[in-house]
Amino acid sequence: MDSNLKQLLYTHTETEEWHRTHPGELSPRYNRVETTTINGEEVYLFDWKETLDENPVGLIKESRFTDIPPHINRDMELNYVYDGVCTFIVNGRRLPLKKGDVLICNTGVVRSVPYVKGEHDIVISIVFKKEMFDSLFLSQLPGASPLTNLLFDFVSKNREARKYLILPEEYARHARRLIEMLFIEYHFKDAYSNELMRHLAVSLFLVLIRGLYRRSATDNQAIMSDERIVSILNHIERSYGDCTLESIASDTGYSTSYLSSLIKQKTGKTFSQIKLNQQLTEAAYLLNNTERSVQYVARKVGISNMSFFYSKFKEAFGETPGAFKTHRSN
Repeated sequence: MDSNLKQLLYTHTETEEWHRTHPGELSPRYNRVETTTINGEEVYLFDWKETLDENPVGLIKESRFTDIPPHINRDMELNYVYDGVCTFIVNGRRLPLKKGDVLICNTGVVRSVPYVKGEHDIVISIVFKKEMFDSLFLSQLPGASPLTNLLFDFVSKNREARKYLILPEEYARHARRLIEMLFIEYHFKDAYSNELMRHLAVSLFLVLIRGLYRRSATDNQAIMSDERIVSILNHIERSYGDCTLESIASDTGYSTSYLSSLIKQKTGKTFSQIKLNQQLTEAAYLLNNTERSVQYVARKVGISNMSFFYSKFKEAFGETPGAFKTHRSN
């Protein structure tokens, strides 16, 4: 292990020393933290705005020797158990995590750590803007497959703020080294550190997406374990611009009713939703990476009704296609 990293992670911070001498007391820093009410419960609101204005992601080591009270975050957060164990309470559910496990929380997830972390319980928290994840994803995965889009929809495009996701260590093996490198670049800034952090963040997300694939196949719950649905989704990927439920049914030999039920059963989404996700993700990629007009992009992905395109794009990405294009170009 890098000596600088080891020192950062295992040396007692000033805050940790304070907690060791004030067991059971809440840090005075919470007096300056804003609160909000979620389902009738007052919780703290953690805000990393200044950090994320200057950095693509923010990283800290969670303080040991204390609990963390219920809170939400203005931005998305990834918690990585670097060493030892840590038990979270997330949306009222007790989640004991071990070394190497990953927890990703959307903005409205109420979480806490009511159990005091010991000497060797090291948790690294990474915060990032949802928009940053969108941009990284769209710049790295042109023509992303429907399989990828289902995961992307869960992690990013899905606007249900109270979602969270757990990835056990066995499906996130390469995350450790990437997080170590991110942590070093964040705390020991050097030339091109921010650019390196962006690329490392891309790699980390890709590793986690691959882990989600593997977990879903192993658990026999998701798509990849069924050759029928994989074939169907690959068909949508190849011809999303003009395919229909009827055309795919004809090509695969299934009736439209059976095909519709199979897709819904295996993915939790309808054929129309999956096709539209594919069209919108490809449109966002083109807007993010080319100079093509919004009208051209809509036609390119097979959507001729511009009012429909504008409405669905804003629903998926939180802003109009024009604003999305301007925002990304700036």
